[in-house]
Amino acid sequence: FLAMSALSRRRSRRLASATTAAPSPTTPPFRLLDLPTDLLLRALSRCDPADIARVAAVSLLFHASLVVEAIRLWAQERGFELPAQPEGESCAVRWLCYSALLRESNPPARAAAGE
Repeated sequence: FLAMSALSRRRSRRLASATTAAPSPTTPPFRLLDLPTDLLLRALSRCDPADIARVAAVSLLFHASLVVEAIRLWAQERGFELPAQPEGESCAVRWLCYSALLRESNPPARAAAGE
């Protein structure tokens, strides 16, 4: 038993040192936007609307496309459709987040949806 644990410790140290090695200088750093869009949308749709709205504040790239689609996916996964954006509202993200938050905080609507 002691010989096995010492062997496994040596092996795990080797694996740990191999995985924590510094990236090569020619390898560019990994960016969040390098991930597939579908994966980012799925990850964002798991958050609540307030957190999705916070993501919109991080970057214009998030604000412009990912957040709008993530909120729509969030609503679709919960079985409801968000209302259309009114003509006077200039920000789709703000409108969708507001609508989603209203939906979340409305107990009769949640009860009608079977939650």
